[in-house]
Amino acid sequence: MPCCAAIVADRHLDVAIASRAPILFILRGNGLELGPVVRRIHDAGKLVAVHLDLVAGLRDDPVGVSWLARAEVDAIITSRGRLIPLIRQERIVAIERLLLSRRSHLDAASGALSRSSPDIVEVLPGVILPSIAHMIPRFAVPVLAGGFVRTPADVRAILAAGAVGVTTSSQALWEFDGQ
Repeated sequence: MPCCAAIVADRHLDVAIASRAPILFILRGNGLELGPVVRRIHDAGKLVAVHLDLVAGLRDDPVGVSWLARAEVDAIITSRGRLIPLIRQERIVAIERLLLSRRSHLDAASGALSRSSPDIVEVLPGVILPSIAHMIPRFAVPVLAGGFVRTPADVRAILAAGAVGVTTSSQALWEFDGQ
């Protein structure tokens, strides 16, 4: 399945769990309630990634990383490169988000990623990946793309541009098989 479910509201959790999406990205919610949510997702046979910078009640610091490790998340998403080594020390997959809103962000990305060494890079907004793929340095890790991905054609173009998957809040795409 090329599409991961990006959960931006609690009411989307049940739909995401019932979907074909293999990985649920928790981008909003209450950090203090993550334990039961993570267990429900795991009980459904899915993986869970939590955005440390966006979920309420979590801090983007070593204690926040430890909290998520104790909640048994499979991956932690952050745009804070300094936290990537801490996440990896906890033996959790580290996903570094790159917001590419300007050319200068693209130019700085390669150096930042070589310093932080994430397991996965997520490029935002994902819909621009096909247009800028030729300008992006070749990353040594898998690339995901998320943000403004709304149609099967968007997904196909992103995958053709080199991403291994897409993160999307579009529930219809959680069932998309990539064909």
